[in-house]
Amino acid sequence: MVGAGFVAGGIASEIRKQVDAALREAETRRQVDRLENDLEVARSIQQSLLPTSMPQIQGYDIAAWNQPADQTGGDYYDWLLLPDGKILLALGDVTGHGIGSALLAAACRAYVRANFTGENGLLIAMERINTALATDMTQGLFVTFVAAVCNPKNSRVELLSAGHGPLFRYSLGEDRFDKMDAQGLPLGISSILSSDPPLILELNQGDLLLLATDGFYEWANAQSEEFGSKRLEETVRASREKSSGDIISALYRAVVDFSGGTKQQDDLTAVIIKRS
Repeated sequence: MVGAGFVAGGIASEIRKQVDAALREAETRRQVDRLENDLEVARSIQQSLLPTSMPQIQGYDIAAWNQPADQTGGDYYDWLLLPDGKILLALGDVTGHGIGSALLAAACRAYVRANFTGENGLLIAMERINTALATDMTQGLFVTFVAAVCNPKNSRVELLSAGHGPLFRYSLGEDRFDKMDAQGLPLGISSILSSDPPLILELNQGDLLLLATDGFYEWANAQSEEFGSKRLEETVRASREKSSGDIISALYRAVVDFSGGTKQQDDLTAVIIKRS
């Protein structure tokens, strides 16, 4: 009987271990489910902050697109109708991706909407945004950001980049690409923004500006070869007669085909401003 008691006790102990393991597994699953639900909510909120449509400006064809690498990302784009009738287009890329970067991207969007009023110009507005973001950033984080202002009354585009580059301009008449560097440092590195004045660009019919995050040209294939800016230019040139939205679609297809199935490692965002 004593031996039977030891056997029963051993069986009961093993059952308790299995029950405890099952409970721990169930709790882990509940935590994972809660995390996945939180991520999905965060993704829904972030996606809801992106414009549901693009501005309709006489003489311009404008399109934008975003696809995060994770459920949430650090890229965003936006546009604003300024009091003087001009249109502001903005694109930002927070270092990294995930929930933390998504929160900073949302903060950047809010600061942009609060400070770009069209009254003081691009540079002053950018300086104010930088000051606000610098207080939010922890060490090692920053935002590359570019703003473009289109005037429906003419073909001039005002462009200012804080650490975001290269930016691409395609001239149809000359069949030429120009790569433009940033005028200033990224936002949030210092409380004082160091930047040159904005560029004033004249776009003729068929000319376009491509503002894209580095997720496009840094996406590598299985041989660790990056897509690169040269392939980006070739893709845009081959699609130059298409609409802005179709050019972005062609660019995404080209990057995915080149990658050969490698995982997207960084967020993808593109804005095209084309003179129609």
